[in-house]
Amino acid sequence: MPRLAFVLLAPLLLAAGTASAQETPEEQARRLLEDGRAYRAQGKLKQALDNFSIVVGSFRETEAVGQALLEIGRYRMEVEADAEKARAAFDQVTKEHARSDAAPGAYYYLGLLTLQRATTAAEIEDALAQFSRVETLYPHSAWVPRALQAAAMAHRRAGRYGEAADLNRRVSLEYPASDAAGAAQFEIGRALALQGQPRQAMEEFQQVRNRFPQNEWAQPALERITALYRLFGGAKPSFTLDAAFSVGAGDVLKDVKALAPAPGGGLWIASGKTRSAVLLDPGGRIAGSVTAEEPRALSLGPAGELVLAAATAVRIGPKDVRSLSTPPEKPGAAPKAVDRILAAALTPGGALLVSDDEREKVLRFDAKGQYLGTFPPADAAKRKVTRILVDAEGAILTLDREEKSVRAWDEAGKLLRTAGPAGLRKPVDLAVDPFRNLYVADEELGVLVFDPQGRPLATLTSPELRRARALTLDASGAVLVYDDRSERVLRYR
Repeated sequence: MPRLAFVLLAPLLLAAGTASAQETPEEQARRLLEDGRAYRAQGKLKQALDNFSIVVGSFRETEAVGQALLEIGRYRMEVEADAEKARAAFDQVTKEHARSDAAPGAYYYLGLLTLQRATTAAEIEDALAQFSRVETLYPHSAWVPRALQAAAMAHRRAGRYGEAADLNRRVSLEYPASDAAGAAQFEIGRALALQGQPRQAMEEFQQVRNRFPQNEWAQPALERITALYRLFGGAKPSFTLDAAFSVGAGDVLKDVKALAPAPGGGLWIASGKTRSAVLLDPGGRIAGSVTAEEPRALSLGPAGELVLAAATAVRIGPKDVRSLSTPPEKPGAAPKAVDRILAAALTPGGALLVSDDEREKVLRFDAKGQYLGTFPPADAAKRKVTRILVDAEGAILTLDREEKSVRAWDEAGKLLRTAGPAGLRKPVDLAVDPFRNLYVADEELGVLVFDPQGRPLATLTSPELRRARALTLDASGAVLVYDDRSERVLRYR
């Protein structure tokens, strides 16, 4: 460096160092916290976690510790998906930093953790108690509208749609500038639709677009309006074949076993010919794939992750491949492999359900692959379940092709409702929309639509649909169905 430049720069460096040295521990901790949040926003997650950990480890007496612990809990929850470590961090905030601004956020996230894995009424009530503490203990906190909106979600999960709509309306009207307001307005429409009030639901979804046009919920609201109008806008449901629609080509469309929607408008296609599940982007171009020797079925997990059932294993997401077994049938024998899989799905409570062709049962495993028993528990019936899906409210749907029926169960295995067999001949696939209406692909009849109580709503058919084999719905409720004869995916909208 030239001497003159060094002489000019040296005072600046000295001043910066002096300023840093004069920072108080409180200021240093706050700077580390804000830098960590900036790293997180930039996707630099490791650096963010390092910053938060330094605050907690080296600045224990500062006010930033509670916020750093909250951020660590969020990291454990959202990035690592480690509920136990996340809960420990949030609990530490509520116990050691109860008077900090982080405490209401910790109660909020504790409620979310409980609600995400809730499988019983008692667990839903536990989540509600955590959300309630936010408003009770910290009535002026910015976390209050988020906690109210989350409490409404818990009521919806419990089937209390009126209470859910009321709480969401309160958020929408009393906290219109909060980051929860758009979601709350959207959830009013959702609750009304689930209550069987589609026209009122459409009006509420339109309010999302009117009041929050730039909000992330505006586009989903339009999609819900489109889906509801197609079903309830006229004297009867109306679906029209989209002649211009085309997706996929070549071997991807040969021997198609299943379809599934992908985030962002893409489409997963499981093909026996390619021995894989191929991801197509919204433009129909291949964006990725995962391999499977004998793909059988597709479903989506609670976080939107792909669940690919192959004959001998289940792939969850891009890397998690699970080979499964049941306990030995006789003392001294080896565990019995599950190697004739027909379908699989992840439940909100974290269980993996697997339909086994050999045992003629649906088997339940925990997150570590440990066998928990049959689903439903102690099930004596033989079941040839070829599809398993979980709807947006947590109900588990199973298609038994031999019995020609679709059943809905809660996570405990209680039967909720049944569709068919009187109206089905050769059912091969199923889908469910956000309003719990059921769509069944039938090789002979086309696509049959049933309301949440199992009553027929509509039948989709056309000369182009000669033998339906796989089925899914896009975000707007349009029906995507694979025709085995023409080897193409048809779209009815």
